[in-house]
Amino acid sequence: MLNNSNWCPEVYRNLFIDKHNNDCVRIAPCCQAESAIESADTFDFVSSPYLRKYRQQFDSNERAPGCHRCWQAEDVGLCSRRQSAIEFYNMPVDRTVLLEGVDHSATWACNLACIMCSPFSSSTWAAELSTTEQELHRIGRSFPKYNNYLNQLDLTNIKKLHFNGGEPLRNNEHVKLLNKLMQQGNFNNVLLSYNTNGTTMPSAKTVDMWSKARAVRIYFSIDATDSAFEYIRYQAKWSEVSANMLKMRDQLPSNVMFGINVTVGCYNIFETVDVLHWFNQNLATNIEGDASDFTWQSSQGYCIKYLSERAIIPVAEYIDAIPELSSLATYIQFERDPSDEWTNKLEQIDRRRGTNWRQTLKIGKYY
Repeated sequence: MLNNSNWCPEVYRNLFIDKHNNDCVRIAPCCQAESAIESADTFDFVSSPYLRKYRQQFDSNERAPGCHRCWQAEDVGLCSRRQSAIEFYNMPVDRTVLLEGVDHSATWACNLACIMCSPFSSSTWAAELSTTEQELHRIGRSFPKYNNYLNQLDLTNIKKLHFNGGEPLRNNEHVKLLNKLMQQGNFNNVLLSYNTNGTTMPSAKTVDMWSKARAVRIYFSIDATDSAFEYIRYQAKWSEVSANMLKMRDQLPSNVMFGINVTVGCYNIFETVDVLHWFNQNLATNIEGDASDFTWQSSQGYCIKYLSERAIIPVAEYIDAIPELSSLATYIQFERDPSDEWTNKLEQIDRRRGTNWRQTLKIGKYY
């Protein structure tokens, strides 16, 4: 029997895609699912062996292991990406394979070295760690002058397009894909969205293209405010980023809406409340009064479950008092696995950068 409990429209309708070295692509049903590498020249959305494996698992009513982030969220009563996708597509259970959505990692080029990140997603991290060419090739970041993977995609039925990074606004990768959609004549039916660190204002050309889309949602990756923000989003300045967000709120076309997406880890659980307060005061709506989104995701390498027993009680009490963060309060109670591994990571970062996480982040007083 087909039902929503064993169906995800994105397994059949969506593609996460990212360049991998000179001749390959990293692909998955979405940016949260586990991915695999396939040849760029032969990749096909319908016949891809890796994507077909996902579909076969769902066809057999299995919980695909590669979708564990969604299953974990649902098991503790949180809304998963799978459930959000069902709401977005608003269709009966349908296993027709048709590319209607793309999550595109437009680039790994990034001007920041955020503490939860790595050379895989940030060229600035790679520079800080003096990552060798051999290591860059191993992780798929030895990029070519040419990789034709975009030519392999049939975008005639696209309904939504999301850009990740790196920082997608710092090069023209996203513009190439927008141009392709415009040339196909279906651009005005597409919902665009971006994850951006807020350091880069969109170009005039980008803004003009956005104005012709059905709608655009800009998600700012903001994990704290003031000095804590600058520690986490290393090399960014809070004064500049907050000014950019307000400028975009006031100057971008009326079809552009906003959101803040907080990556929540051991290090910034208290600061998440500061971000929520800033959001409510400054970015609750766009220029037309359309409501903005406030969302969060768990930091995989700094998962909240690693907090010490001494820290978890005040953390739980603090978050539980904020109704708008009820889902985070639920998540905090889900799993406990105290570990010092995350503090060791921050201390290594501090030694390189001359920073001090215990003095900068509120959680530090419990360690």
